[in-house]
Amino acid sequence: MVNNYFCPKTVLIFDIKGPMAHFRKYYTNSSSLSYLFPPRTVVVGLIAGLLGLPSERHTKEKEDIYHEKFDERNCFVAVSLRSKVKRMMQTVNYVRTKSLSEINGSAGSTQIPLEILIPENGHEVTCRIYFYHTDKGIYGELKERLEKRMFVFPPYLGVTEFLASIDYIDEGDISKNPNINVEINSVCKLKDVELLFRDDSKELQYITEKMPTGFLNDRTPKKPEKYVLEVKGKVMNVRLKDGAVCYSVTYSEDGCRTIENIMPI
Repeated sequence: MVNNYFCPKTVLIFDIKGPMAHFRKYYTNSSSLSYLFPPRTVVVGLIAGLLGLPSERHTKEKEDIYHEKFDERNCFVAVSLRSKVKRMMQTVNYVRTKSLSEINGSAGSTQIPLEILIPENGHEVTCRIYFYHTDKGIYGELKERLEKRMFVFPPYLGVTEFLASIDYIDEGDISKNPNINVEINSVCKLKDVELLFRDDSKELQYITEKMPTGFLNDRTPKKPEKYVLEVKGKVMNVRLKDGAVCYSVTYSEDGCRTIENIMPI
């Protein structure tokens, strides 16, 4: 639903891309299945890593932990999948650790199926991130680091083995879209929209995913949400439900003016 805490005027827009990705579904156990796009928790963790902000595992000072600094009261995050992807299952070896005495690897390894996302067209898995923060220090530092390509920790797509690169696109102007029926270029919460089907709807493919939305500073998870995405590179035709807000963002890419409609996740 609508974010009543703030209304951003600008957003930082950047692409994160790499040859492979894995965004583990939180409810899987023996088989590590993947979402098709990064959840909000992954995007927030990525940005915190770029800025060098600590998690609860790396500091004892509660005020330094990044989780609550990036909740929906302070931070706008939208995600758009910019490449067609397909799933591939691989078996990976992990250290078998059923007890603390086995952490040294003495019990050998165990094999776990891992679902990997790879680009359908042979290029790269690419996700576009739209970001705003009410803290001008965080927002300004991220903008500077994106422009200079200087990050505290290297970016990766879900797991550290899948290193990624980042392309800064632009700082876009953003405003609320007053329309009810809109074409959406980003992932959105399923509860906020009614999907519309037209004559060309057979060319569309929608998927829904149940995903985490954030953590408290003690790592307590917040209530998950269901999200919807069109996976063939088309826009989603939707009718906004009462209280839902869509944003129009205008920016420059490769010398061309681009206007997109996005919704926060």
